[in-house]
Amino acid sequence: MPLRPGNTKLGLLIHQWSIPSGLRHICVGASEICLMLCYAMRHHYRRDGVKDAMDRNYKVSLREDFVAVMLGWVRSLFVRVVRVHASGEFYSDEYVRKWIAIVEKSPRITYFAYTRSWSDPEVYPALKELARLPNFVMWWSCDRATGAPPRNVGVRRAYLSIADDDVPRFRVDLVFRNNSKNVMKWMNGALVCPPENGATKTTCSLCQICFKRDAVPRKEENVRDTRRRNSGADKGANDGGAPVARSQPHHIRGVPVAGG
Repeated sequence: MPLRPGNTKLGLLIHQWSIPSGLRHICVGASEICLMLCYAMRHHYRRDGVKDAMDRNYKVSLREDFVAVMLGWVRSLFVRVVRVHASGEFYSDEYVRKWIAIVEKSPRITYFAYTRSWSDPEVYPALKELARLPNFVMWWSCDRATGAPPRNVGVRRAYLSIADDDVPRFRVDLVFRNNSKNVMKWMNGALVCPPENGATKTTCSLCQICFKRDAVPRKEENVRDTRRRNSGADKGANDGGAPVARSQPHHIRGVPVAGG
């Protein structure tokens, strides 16, 4: 089945959909840092069987009946949460609009995704539409090379830090760390992904920050000394205001974030 149960990080609650990564016609918004560090181009994803499966998924995504096919999968598996693109990206306007149809027709399922395709002007308008759907949680992915993503109501920002001194110079909601050997739970006020903070043992299914509508915790005292230095660094266009928390779909229950 192309829609697979979660891995050791995602946990048992989440199913994942993946297509190939690292290809310019798919990862249309990838930065050089993203391509250099992409986990979906290494390790398990390098196995022939895995690559073949993702190639097949990509071909299915091009089909006119992709919406019907995906709806059949999520319903037959009694899926509750879908991580869209554990590997891969929103590669075109047409592809995003297929996901809009899927999400609209399965309102009791929660979907979430991280994307850099916000930087592609052809894909961005459809991504904003997808992000407005009540059962889809969207994250703009960014790093020091991409600069600040646009500000959109209901959309959060996730920053990829390549080292402990690679601190985001604009406001973000979550930080992923390429090197998580040292304990670091906050970075410039933003929460570090709990499984990557060097101390907390959890999964995405237990943490649930990535697909809950609740406001992501912040530690503002960490920001005071750097606020003046970072002022003006957030150049992302304000397109509808800052992200806001919306009520959580009734079928997903939150679990407190471990690690404090």
